[in-house]
Amino acid sequence: MADQLLEEIYQMYKPLIYNYLYRSTLNHHTAEELTQETFLKVFRFLHQFRKAASLKTWLFTIARNTYLDYLKKTKQGTISLESKGIQLMDPYDAIAAMDEKMVIRRILLKLSEKERTLIILRDQYAFTYREIAEIMGSTEGQVKVGLHRARKKFKTLYLEEKEVSP
Repeated sequence: MADQLLEEIYQMYKPLIYNYLYRSTLNHHTAEELTQETFLKVFRFLHQFRKAASLKTWLFTIARNTYLDYLKKTKQGTISLESKGIQLMDPYDAIAAMDEKMVIRRILLKLSEKERTLIILRDQYAFTYREIAEIMGSTEGQVKVGLHRARKKFKTLYLEEKEVSP
């Protein structure tokens, strides 16, 4: 019975957790490893899950903490484009060659982990401010202010990126 519940949780949430971790790391191998590590922790500590919290929020909290541990171990506060196999070209050639998705990914890489996480959780996964606050261990007010600043920074970087294009 318990094995079936664990399997259902894994099957239901693995794609979401993997996608979040991939968007955070931009590396399939790393995202897969961190996803597995996340679910090992989930299975080990499922008995500690508070029913008052949402399972999805709890899972994303564990995934984010696993990602933060990874960053500490590898000493990566930000992700360099070169480390992800993205070759920097002449700005005019790069922008001309990229579609809108690549521009957005490049800009996300320029944001801090916290800024990236706020934007991904709110805009990609549609978490509420309360859920994001739970995941990030902060208040709703801090999430709102942080998200506003992250979006403002994203917009500035996006406009700068567009100014470079012909």
